[in-house]
Amino acid sequence: MAGTLHIFRRSETPLEYQVNYNLGPSSWVQVFDPAGLDHFLRLGTGLAPDTVDALLAELRDHGHTTEGKVAIAESHLPEMGFAQSPSDE
Repeated sequence: MAGTLHIFRRSETPLEYQVNYNLGPSSWVQVFDPAGLDHFLRLGTGLAPDTVDALLAELRDHGHTTEGKVAIAESHLPEMGFAQSPSDE
């Protein structure tokens, strides 16, 4: 099952990004520094390198980005450092 990544700049100093991953009724969250975000996007999401480059460019230019159809197994999210957040449902 694929979910949706919503990424936004959380703070400028220090530079941090928050990643929200929505998978069905579940939402997961984690905060990354720039190097950690790059590592996660390139190795943890299965996204093509050009897609990752486009997401990072959009973050730099606009402070937020969204990518749908990202397949990360829910069972791997806690191992990757994500915390489950309360759902709106």
